Amino acid sequence: MYTEMIPDIPFIRSTFLRFNDEIFNGDLPTPIFTLTKARTFSGKMCYRIKRVGIIRKAFDFEMRISTVFDFSQEEWEDVVIHEMIHLHIAHKGITDTSSHGDAFRRIMAEINRHHHRHISISGDASDCERKNVDNRIRAHYICIAKFSDGRIGVAPVAKSRIFSLWEGFHNFENVVSVKWIGSIDPWFNRFPRVQKLKLYLTDRETLLPHLKGGVELQRTADRIVPVNRRSYPDELLP
Repeated sequence: MYTEMIPDIPFIRSTFLRFNDEIFNGDLPTPIFTLTKARTFSGKMCYRIKRVGIIRKAFDFEMRISTVFDFSQEEWEDVVIHEMIHLHIAHKGITDTSSHGDAFRRIMAEINRHHHRHISISGDASDCERKNVDNRIRAHYICIAKFSDGRIGVAPVAKSRIFSLWEGFHNFENVVSVKWIGSIDPWFNRFPRVQKLKLYLTDRETLLPHLKGGVELQRTADRIVPVNRRSYPDELLP
């Protein structure tokens, strides 16, 4: 039977503690729990970012739950677990392609399958999540690789490692083609700069808008230089 309820702090806290143990092995830090009257979201995970050297660490976690929606207890549990996935990704420093990117969707699918939940995705990045996006303009040297199954991988490479890794990505397992580009699009800031052969999976639709303004790169002896022509975004894909 479908019975609507209004969540309160004790319910949210007990739900969090239960699924922290059942799903996340008790690894998640307990956030602050806040009730709101927001109509633009049912749940939101907020946090701040600080830098420790080159590492970005998330802290001051707050889970906000809106009380204006008519959900059943099971649906509210799914809302809490949804926000717990965001907490898990931020707390562990997992790189994702977007707010609800590849990593989020993979974790969500595993939880739904193994724990018989019905967690879903609606909307885009929250205001709190947007505040933690690194929008600085930085120069990136990026290897874009295409796998034999059609998947796309990207690797923003540390400038000091470009020459040593230039040919290596061609021999990466299941990679069939590679292109190197230069870009200042802030979207690439989300990926740690690699110093060894490592690729971050994304997809064509996600990547393509961020290739606008990029330039194809080529290696000539001991120099990395732009190809002497303008490239459209789809021409920068391998």
